[in-house]
Amino acid sequence: MIKLQVLRYMGILTVMKLSVFAVSALSLLIALSWVLIYCPVGMVRNSAQMSKVNTHDPRNRMELSDYFDHYEEQLDEDLKRMKPAELDKKQKGQKTMEKKESSQEVEIPMQLYKDDAFEEMIRQLNKRDVKEYEFLAESMNVTIYRQPRGNAGLYHYKLYATLPDATPDQIAAVFLDNEYRVVWDNYVTELYPVQLNEKGPDVIYFNVDYPWPLTNRDYVYARETRKVIREGKEYIVIVMHSVKKHNVKEISGAIRVDDYHQSLALSLWNKRGTLAYIEYYDNPKGSIPSWLVNWAAKTGVPAFMKDLQRACAGLPGFLKDKGRPPVTIPVQ
Repeated sequence: MIKLQVLRYMGILTVMKLSVFAVSALSLLIALSWVLIYCPVGMVRNSAQMSKVNTHDPRNRMELSDYFDHYEEQLDEDLKRMKPAELDKKQKGQKTMEKKESSQEVEIPMQLYKDDAFEEMIRQLNKRDVKEYEFLAESMNVTIYRQPRGNAGLYHYKLYATLPDATPDQIAAVFLDNEYRVVWDNYVTELYPVQLNEKGPDVIYFNVDYPWPLTNRDYVYARETRKVIREGKEYIVIVMHSVKKHNVKEISGAIRVDDYHQSLALSLWNKRGTLAYIEYYDNPKGSIPSWLVNWAAKTGVPAFMKDLQRACAGLPGFLKDKGRPPVTIPVQ
């Protein structure tokens, strides 16, 4: 009897130990899943080679706070080398897609590209209007304000910046050059025209690399650029809105963003620099933590403006290598 009771007791202990182990393992699995989805504290050093890299090796990962500047050294090298082999491969693929998609019909929301939209950007460039916006951050000559949009934790952003190292024409030439953008902007995986129009906005496809483990986002948007003179001063205004009616198929590995707006107004500042005003909003969909969105706005935008100016210095060499002139914008 005693022996039987001991065996029963040992059996109970064994079951209890197994239960504790199972609960602990389950808890660890849930915690790990939560960290991977909501706290992406590490990322692959080169997202373009993600499929070839062991992302579970700590040596191949880095802190989230380094995400928007971890391409600094690579960008300098790329601007020197111009990545000819990689770029040619991208261009071949893009030309094929351009030919395939350019014949498709799209419906551009022309009501968003009326004259008053461009005039309003110029007005806000010259007179800061943030009465209904809250201050978010100031960094690297960029001041950011935001206003809640809807109840999903999304915001409409206003940015005021001074870019001392590039003129408005240089900034616009770099920003609008689809071919050059895939060279200097390492977060852009694809960028090509879907439809080019003699008058009015062009339609552009844009694929953006999001930090691991988040899924890439891609966009189809209309983009119109105008250079105008007001009261003897020259301005460049770029207006972009998402296009919802089109035949650009969604692709695997990217979430299609269909609610997007971005506008830029540029004017000469301090004889050789640029005064910039930017409005921005998009709904990236998916489960992206609001703290990550806010952090990206605070850190990513100033870093992008810095890279944009540095890319201006590399544009002449790129154009010389390609044997073509820069993107120019006639005065309207």
